Amino acid sequence: MDNDTKAMFDILNKLENVDKTTRIIAERAEKDVELNMAINQQFTESSVSVQNYRIDIVLQSFAGRQKKFYNVVEGNQILYKELALFETAMGLVKKLMTGKSGSDNLVRYDTDYCNNLYEVYMHNNRIKKGSINEDVALAKLDRAKQKMYEAKNKILKKL
Repeated sequence: MDNDTKAMFDILNKLENVDKTTRIIAERAEKDVELNMAINQQFTESSVSVQNYRIDIVLQSFAGRQKKFYNVVEGNQILYKELALFETAMGLVKKLMTGKSGSDNLVRYDTDYCNNLYEVYMHNNRIKKGSINEDVALAKLDRAKQKMYEAKNKILKKL
């Protein structure tokens, strides 16, 4: 076999291996929802699409700042609105794709996270302004942070 023929043969072998790998991944994705989601995601600046669902990224004013919130959309219908964490939105899409229950818990934990995040921002503002009860504000800030992390951990455990 001359060098040109061997080079073409090597290229064809590599393409055949890629095709085999693609087929194996596609077969595994039929059984693994997370792999299926990873393969079928499409990103734009303002959204992430997974199969029939879209997660829209919406900037909103929150505690005097700009924060990203997330809407889960199917077609033109908003299924879940103004979620504070992207992880919650992805978890809801996963539950919708698999038909599993637990969406209400995710939304509740996300609301808890958002409420405590707001509290953290407010206590930080009070501390920066040098209010009279700075020690009380610091204690409340620490407690709000703890509750916020607890809510996020609950969400991550449900995924």
